[in-house]
Amino acid sequence: MLRSDARENLDRILGAARQVFAEQGLDAKLADVAARAGVGVGTVYRRFENKDALIAALFDSRLEVVVEKSRAALEFEDPLEGLVWFLDVSTQLMADDRALRDLAVGGPATPHAHLSQATLDRVEKLRYEVHEHVQRLVARGQAAGVVRDDLDATDIGLLSSTLQAAVDPGADSEPDVWRRVLGLVVDGLRTDGVRTPLAPRPLTEPQLSAVMRRVKSPADPK
Repeated sequence: MLRSDARENLDRILGAARQVFAEQGLDAKLADVAARAGVGVGTVYRRFENKDALIAALFDSRLEVVVEKSRAALEFEDPLEGLVWFLDVSTQLMADDRALRDLAVGGPATPHAHLSQATLDRVEKLRYEVHEHVQRLVARGQAAGVVRDDLDATDIGLLSSTLQAAVDPGADSEPDVWRRVLGLVVDGLRTDGVRTPLAPRPLTEPQLSAVMRRVKSPADPK
């Protein structure tokens, strides 16, 4: 059983880590976590042997939330409504937490040297569970005639990545601009020809130029 001061330090470290990883993503440093918690780096290492151990402690439950959301989407009577709801809530979850986005969207294909194979395997397992739920939603939507019949569950994964790509660049000027992209995505899924109202307002040309300057291609120098 932890002493009260040790428990307090642990709670401060975990609280700080949630904030730092949410802001900076998986590349955040343990020194930043320690500084935010108001403790020494050595105190962090006494509780967690490395960054992977801290990430595993923080994000297993967070990833489970994404899985639960995909499972909850199956409860919708209208499968298209469930699919749209899942895209909305999962994008919002990851818009609020860069590290969760790194894990859920990047996953094992994203090179994070500090993550153990056990952690990557766990992420892949949870991603597969989400895929299975989405696959069932898509099949139901196609059987009901409300989702285009050439759609595949893997397309939803690509569309989710597209939505996530719209999160960071617009964060400073228009944090919800990804919802416009979601509206366009929804219109591409449905079969009834209904058009989704796009909100919020579109970016101005100067805002778009600023976004494009921030988005680097893989070949760009760091």
